[in-house]
Amino acid sequence: MKVIHWNTSKERQQMSGVKNYEDNLFENLKNIDGNLEIERIQRSESKIFGSMPFSWLFRYKCKEADIVHATFHVIAPAIYFRRPKKFVITVLDLAPLIDPSSLRDFSLKLQWKFTPKVLKNADRIIAISQFTKDEIIRLLGIEENKIDVVYLGVDHSIYKPIDKIKCKEKVGLCTEDKHILIASAGYERKRLDLAKEIFKGITNSRDDVKMIKTGYDEGLKGTSINMGYIAEEDMPYLFNAADVYMHTAEYEGFGLPILEAMACGVPVVVSDRASIPEVVGDYGNMVDLDSDDCVEQFVEKILSSIEKGKDEKAVEESKEFSWEKTAKETFKVYEEVMK
Repeated sequence: MKVIHWNTSKERQQMSGVKNYEDNLFENLKNIDGNLEIERIQRSESKIFGSMPFSWLFRYKCKEADIVHATFHVIAPAIYFRRPKKFVITVLDLAPLIDPSSLRDFSLKLQWKFTPKVLKNADRIIAISQFTKDEIIRLLGIEENKIDVVYLGVDHSIYKPIDKIKCKEKVGLCTEDKHILIASAGYERKRLDLAKEIFKGITNSRDDVKMIKTGYDEGLKGTSINMGYIAEEDMPYLFNAADVYMHTAEYEGFGLPILEAMACGVPVVVSDRASIPEVVGDYGNMVDLDSDDCVEQFVEKILSSIEKGKDEKAVEESKEFSWEKTAKETFKVYEEVMK
């Protein structure tokens, strides 16, 4: 079986959730089956020719592959110019259909003009959560039997419990303070407005708690420490330096930072929306965003968790997910497509 991955990532770009998925899926699939011949096509490093519309036209090739797997849904319109024998598409989320404000430039708007229609032409769709599968059915009307749920994973050899004090020192945090971490972009659906209110409530009770915001987009005004983008190799140290990980989003395709925090043994306090309950599983510690006192609930749960130290329950729950498992279940999808 010959499979080609059409990736949205570039080889030397900064790590992102999508690149994390594409890199780990490709590397782990290479160890699945000796009869699997697998290749990947990433976007050009050029600013112009590496754009998605140019990639549709010139970059993505089929190379006589039995299966072409578009590992990010906005790659799918490339089939207007190519005709794979079998076409598999991974859908990470359909957030721009819910939150059009996230489409901040012409290229993104163009991608989302064509992507929803093209998804219906796939031989198989991989959704990264049951929530995402349900959204594909609800928003696009695609048949349920064409969609398989394959969860994302985490590398437990990297994301694991490490000494907290040493990690605080390594990332430049005061070892006497307690730290709440948020790893998030600034989209409205991430509900960072709630994060500000929650932090205000916490500082009314304790003055030794600092909030760290990392991720794309601008910092979170009113919090203590805005770190911006952190290199992938430093993220396990930052997670381990945190005393609590908080996630307030109301719409997530999966929620990979939550899983990474849990794998590091960090107590997490999260919303109960979208795919998040699937990630935290029996760990719980969720807050209903519709409740009138959701801010107070977040504050209470964070304050009760902040002295907890390493959370073995979080670590155990995270073991339900691995990149090896993601690759094995993806390979099963390939086998089904080839029948």
